[in-house]
Amino acid sequence: MFASGSTISYLRRMKNYIQTKFAENPAKTSSTITVTLVLILVIIKSVALYISGSAAVLSALIDSLSDIGLSLMTLISVQWAMKPADEDHRHGHGKVEGIAALIQAMMLAGGGMFLVLESFGRFVHPVEISDHIFTMILMAVSVGLSVLISKVQTAGAKQSDSLAVEADSLHYSADVLINGSVLLVVLADYTGLLGPWLDPLSAIGVAFIMMRTAYKIVLSAFGMLLDQELPDATRHQIIAKIKSHPSVLGLHDLRTSKSGTKILMSFDIELSPDLSLYKAHDISRQIEESLLLDFPNSEIMIHIDPAGDIQDSRHRDL
Repeated sequence: MFASGSTISYLRRMKNYIQTKFAENPAKTSSTITVTLVLILVIIKSVALYISGSAAVLSALIDSLSDIGLSLMTLISVQWAMKPADEDHRHGHGKVEGIAALIQAMMLAGGGMFLVLESFGRFVHPVEISDHIFTMILMAVSVGLSVLISKVQTAGAKQSDSLAVEADSLHYSADVLINGSVLLVVLADYTGLLGPWLDPLSAIGVAFIMMRTAYKIVLSAFGMLLDQELPDATRHQIIAKIKSHPSVLGLHDLRTSKSGTKILMSFDIELSPDLSLYKAHDISRQIEESLLLDFPNSEIMIHIDPAGDIQDSRHRDL
């Protein structure tokens, strides 16, 4: 009874500690937890592969081995991206997350291509799966851990708005399907419902999932690295907030992008030409503070023009 009470007390303290760390830095905390859980997954799947010889289990193991590298890279890139701006990087280091996401995509695609080649060999020379029951138990545990990792990463991506964590979250969501499909393959082989071709075919399916996820990550990474505009809904929200100030007579040249977890935005507001410099500056400060309420992790640049004068070298349509 005493041991049980101590265990419950320890688990509660651990839960409170994780929640505190998550609130302080969701991106770093979610990545740290993920690396720990994936290491456990690799051990489980290595044992499952050793006792079963299944190509489907091999595909799940390769996926988890790539996950370790990806998650470590995510953890490093998140810490690097959080470094403050310096003399050589005036906008900070946030775009290192885009670079990390591209490398993640390449590793996933490479693992997928290896699986395809390995699976073709298994079609020609099938490998019999052994110790089905123990393998199914291990893969069931893997499915449970994958669900937990997916929830941790989804929460980390949502709270931190980090591209690196979002990329991690994408392929960990796919891991639930991957590990679940491997479990079904071993079950089907145990019951004799389908032939030996199902094992390598499942591995090819996993490879397809990995490469499809890599494609999605590439799109997000290029979006950040090439300063893609924020979604229209976000831009409309920014425009409405700026125009809601009664002194703003016009707005042009709104530019938005992301660098890591930071939102970058710049725009020109048109004010009455009769205002003093001090008053015009005060209005721009009010707009900035209003935007920071909705977008707290932002870097905002505001240029002031007299109403009707929008001719400058930076001018673009909204």
